[in-house]
Amino acid sequence: MFLKDIETRPAKGMTKIAFQRLRDTGEAIPEILHLFRFKRRSTDHMVRFTEEVMRGPSPLSPGIRELIGAFFSKHNQCSFCSDAHAAAAAQLLGPELVEGVLIDLESSRLDLAHKELFRYVAKLAENPAMVTGSDIQKLKKAGWSEEAIYDALTVASVFRFYNTWNNGSGVRNMTPADYEHSGQVLNTMGYCMDFKWRGLTFKKLGAIIKAFFSQGRKRTSRLNHAPAQSMASSPKIALTCKVPVFTPVEKSFFKEEDLTISARDE
Repeated sequence: MFLKDIETRPAKGMTKIAFQRLRDTGEAIPEILHLFRFKRRSTDHMVRFTEEVMRGPSPLSPGIRELIGAFFSKHNQCSFCSDAHAAAAAQLLGPELVEGVLIDLESSRLDLAHKELFRYVAKLAENPAMVTGSDIQKLKKAGWSEEAIYDALTVASVFRFYNTWNNGSGVRNMTPADYEHSGQVLNTMGYCMDFKWRGLTFKKLGAIIKAFFSQGRKRTSRLNHAPAQSMASSPKIALTCKVPVFTPVEKSFFKEEDLTISARDE
């Protein structure tokens, strides 16, 4: 990143735990997370808005919205956003379809209606001032409602912001494996990754821990380290939350990950 002071600000709370675990298991920390954890009073609103745009009720499936984000970002020359959201879309729609759309929309396996929608998205990426009423009429003729058009437009507009945010701050690309992990996290947790205890339900706590730690555990098992050495290099982590009630399976998972979770009264 170009913004080194923001990148190197000490992480706190669950963010600190998650970042340390990613480092311990060789996973990359997506640098966009440093932008989100700076000036949280503004970025918290942005995260909730993005969650609603990408995962809220819509005629467009979450997979198509992820693919719109990746497609728009590729046209807008933001490789970080394109690759990250292509990975999320591939897990929802299949890698062959996603790759085909990103390489050549017209020869891809998308149906005619979706191709018309993605032509509109491409025009938004190239120059939204070029959009005319006839473009909207084509979409309606293809069967798209105004709500669907609105949602596609909103996804494209959100990614216009994120493309600028990432490119302008120098967020660096990651490896294909790290993008795959990032896509898994997005599809498991959504966009509202609130690591503050007051924002967590126990269901979401489990999702956070599993999404961040399980992929790392798989990668660690592939590394040629002795088990004793790996265990020694991973410090025990103690977490405290309000009146936790966990299943035996969850307790076993926490024990395996060297997590000690206790209750406190507030």
